[in-house]
Amino acid sequence: MIDPVRFRRILVQLLKVLIIVELVGAFAEGTSGGHWSRFGVDLIIAGILYVAGERITAVLQERRDTARKRMEQAGDNIRLWDALIFSLLWTDQIYAGIPADRRRLVVIAYTLIAFGLIAAFVRIGSGLMPLVIAGGLVLGAVNLITWLISLERGERETLQTELRLAHDVQVSLMPKEQPVVPGFDIAGMSVPAKEVGGDLFDYLYLGDGGTRLGISVVDVSGKGMQAAMAAVFTSGAYASEARQFRSPADVLSRLNRAVYHHSRRGHFVSFLLAGLDAGTRTLYYANAGQTKPLLRSGGDVRWLEVDGVHFPLGAQPETTYQESAVVVTPGDIVCLLTDGFTEAMNDARDPFGQERVEAVFRRPDLAVLTAAEIVQVLSGEVRRHVGEAPQHDDMTMVVIKAVA
Repeated sequence: MIDPVRFRRILVQLLKVLIIVELVGAFAEGTSGGHWSRFGVDLIIAGILYVAGERITAVLQERRDTARKRMEQAGDNIRLWDALIFSLLWTDQIYAGIPADRRRLVVIAYTLIAFGLIAAFVRIGSGLMPLVIAGGLVLGAVNLITWLISLERGERETLQTELRLAHDVQVSLMPKEQPVVPGFDIAGMSVPAKEVGGDLFDYLYLGDGGTRLGISVVDVSGKGMQAAMAAVFTSGAYASEARQFRSPADVLSRLNRAVYHHSRRGHFVSFLLAGLDAGTRTLYYANAGQTKPLLRSGGDVRWLEVDGVHFPLGAQPETTYQESAVVVTPGDIVCLLTDGFTEAMNDARDPFGQERVEAVFRRPDLAVLTAAEIVQVLSGEVRRHVGEAPQHDDMTMVVIKAVA
């Protein structure tokens, strides 16, 4: 069977060989008979083809992305000429993008088309027989390709349905409104990189007393339905542990065991849990592999450290986490965020980075903004930095602002 990409390269090499053979024949004719006109004409034509070929190659390279963009934006209005140009310019990439288990079907289809062309030109049989044979071979190839397309389309539709369901699951896990805590303004957001990701945030009161608000920012490894299901389990297990313990460190230590025993090996959960005590204006926090909390207090902006281990949940069967505490006075701002913000990259592969996050939180205008407005300021700065580059990771953030 014929590999389409290899077949094209063979044709190019064959053309080069034919040109060389023609030049050798013309040169032999010139040396034996003294007739150099054929050799001169052939040499000129070969030079023109070489120069033109180089130029055509350069022009085509410039227009490859344009052709692809026109195809992607055409929708149901794809023109035959655009499809032809796109298929010729993107032959290697198109073939390489076909799943390995389906690639053999494409090879068979190309082989049938090649045999059909041979049957038409070689004139197998008499009368209309060559056309019947060629038509049957080409029709078989077209049917194979059509079936392949229908398989891919069906799988895409199934995947889209799964992603919509996973998205609904993920949205259902996150709070519908911001909590009301005397002396504090709190706002959060989560934007998945695809239709659904593994990030989420939540607000749950810790312990039986109901005086310490638990604020969690979670990043489950993976994407799609698998990550969504892991997030469902983690959210349910967290709700169970949060009712029993007021300490964020105790909650994470217990939650780690459940995640370890109920998740696949190699799948982890980064979990930052803060407990806000409004009465004492104290924020208790424990960190299991998540980005450190950022505190703006007065003119100082710093990342809050926690002693002890920082393994993500599920990495080890027994992990005892520790917690730290900080008093949050009026005007102070605490930001809990996932690495989707710090690692957001533009087309030049330059990440937003912690330094740019710090610069945003040093802005004096944040003092008069609400928590929701601060969330929009940071996410807006990240979007401006990224530009047209695609979002590589989920982005989740909760801002806590102490007010008088």
